[in-house]
Amino acid sequence: MKFDISKFIKPWVMEIEPYIPGKTMKGYIKLASNENNYGPSQRVIEALQKGIEEVNIYPYRDEELRGKVADYCKVDRENVILGNGSDELMDLIFKIFKGPILGVNPSFSGYKIFTLALGEKYLEINLKEDFGFPLDEFIEKSKEANILILCSPNNPTGGVISEEDIKAVLDQGKITVVDEAYYEFYGKSFVPLISEYPNLIVLRTFAKAFALAGLRIGYAISNSGIINALYKVKPPFNVNSLALVSAIAALDSKDYMKTTVERIKIDREILFRELSKKFKAFRSEANFILMDVSPIKATEFFENLLKKGIIVRAFGKFSGFVGEYVRISVGTSEENRKLIEALEDI
Repeated sequence: MKFDISKFIKPWVMEIEPYIPGKTMKGYIKLASNENNYGPSQRVIEALQKGIEEVNIYPYRDEELRGKVADYCKVDRENVILGNGSDELMDLIFKIFKGPILGVNPSFSGYKIFTLALGEKYLEINLKEDFGFPLDEFIEKSKEANILILCSPNNPTGGVISEEDIKAVLDQGKITVVDEAYYEFYGKSFVPLISEYPNLIVLRTFAKAFALAGLRIGYAISNSGIINALYKVKPPFNVNSLALVSAIAALDSKDYMKTTVERIKIDREILFRELSKKFKAFRSEANFILMDVSPIKATEFFENLLKKGIIVRAFGKFSGFVGEYVRISVGTSEENRKLIEALEDI
């Protein structure tokens, strides 16, 4: 039977460039996807092992986790919704609120993908030449949008937005989403502002600092009205049982997370100094460092390290910017040492 998919598919879907994750290869040092290479706590491992006994029943501990997230973020339970990764929550937000959606470039490509998948219009403006936040230009462009999406610390630049600037954005009265996936590596959050700004939604994840990337679990924090609206479109049992018990255990062993985060922050500074000796590296408040490796091509840089058993993330050129960009996650101290050695003859 002949079948022409173009007769059935929504026309705008074919224009979307799919997300391409960082490469993973067994036996290689992976510094491509901003994971916590120290792994989760022993308490999480034990919770996973025990949780296997209940995979035959539907997940049921979501309210318990909501409570623990609320305590961790110093908000009420009704201010929290859980998601199958913060990606799912972005998708739900873009489903319930009208577009267009405004973001910045460069930033996480998922924002644009989720927007276009819904047939909405995605707008963006370039960051400053040094990847700083262009407040005045963003506010001006926000007149054309209904949803504003920002990431702080920003992926892939590592830069942050000041509280003064985010308040100026919030004062525009638009739905404003701040992705704080890397909050734990920075230490400053806009969550306290939800009591003052009912248009603010903060996204967080267990994938980065808590080292649960493979389990796909995140959460959103906002006023109860927005949370209740999101619940109307949330799929049933959207967070699996193993993710729930792991996140509960992770929050019950926060000291372990804080220890690994502090180690990563120390190594981030060491790595920044070493990378800056040969390349233009950018200061970061996350668990990665962006650098311009030109005149070397980003793909060439990537292949050279791959031959040495190390995987990084090659972006190449960013639209509107000069340079060849590569992002390197901060690994364990030993992995970082091997990276520095591998860079000696590049």
